[in-house]
Amino acid sequence: MRVIFLLILFLGMSGCRRRDPLVAKVGALAVSKSEFHRKLSEVAQSYQNYVITPNGRRQFLDILIREKMILAAAQASEVRKSPQYRAQLAQLKAEEAERVREGSEYLLTRFWLEDLRQKGALKAGEDEARDYYRKHPAEVSVRHILIAAPNEAAEIFQRARGGASFAFLAKTKSLDAETAAAGGKMPPAIYGEIIPEMEDVVFHMRVGEISGPIKSKFGYHILKKESEKTVRFEAAEERILRLLEKQKLDKYLQSIQEKFPVEVIDEQFK
Repeated sequence: MRVIFLLILFLGMSGCRRRDPLVAKVGALAVSKSEFHRKLSEVAQSYQNYVITPNGRRQFLDILIREKMILAAAQASEVRKSPQYRAQLAQLKAEEAERVREGSEYLLTRFWLEDLRQKGALKAGEDEARDYYRKHPAEVSVRHILIAAPNEAAEIFQRARGGASFAFLAKTKSLDAETAAAGGKMPPAIYGEIIPEMEDVVFHMRVGEISGPIKSKFGYHILKKESEKTVRFEAAEERILRLLEKQKLDKYLQSIQEKFPVEVIDEQFK
């Protein structure tokens, strides 16, 4: 912070009246004070300390001037008209437009959800959370193996039931890359944090039991229950509140679904 403060003293005091005063010009191009500070923030802290000295300040400006000279020469050249440059520039613009689109959609969604929260449509209180906890106080640890075809899933299930290492089967056979590397181990879960097709099975299994294959929209799951314990309400409260908010959001989406009909076009996804 001291370095930035000193830089402001060195470079900013004489130009307070201008919105973005200039440090130097190279032909039609300019080096503004804001650009100077932005470029400086990208270099190592040790060099920033050097730039607060008169020699360092001018040396860093010389670097920026050289960059502007190269850019000015490139802009004046025939390269701007080359097919290769134009093609890559068009691709860059398309990628940037896509990033802006995705960013705007993310922002719009975030603010829409926040608006629903402020209106109380998604709000879940402590009483609701405690009621949920009274019904579902347990947390389970489970391993799973995800297989695409039912025949292969049945075969892997028999191998697991026959004593083969469940973790090894998960590492070598499971399609769920996120958990396969850990031998199929899923994060500890309370009721509501596991996909519905597996949930009731998992919470009714005995510790050490292997079950399956269970069909879901992802494929066929073979499960092994490793542990079950009761968690304190205080430790689970935030997770329960998130689950209740999700349930309320799902219910709200169902209520407006008629306004936004869904049609799956591609046959392979039907």
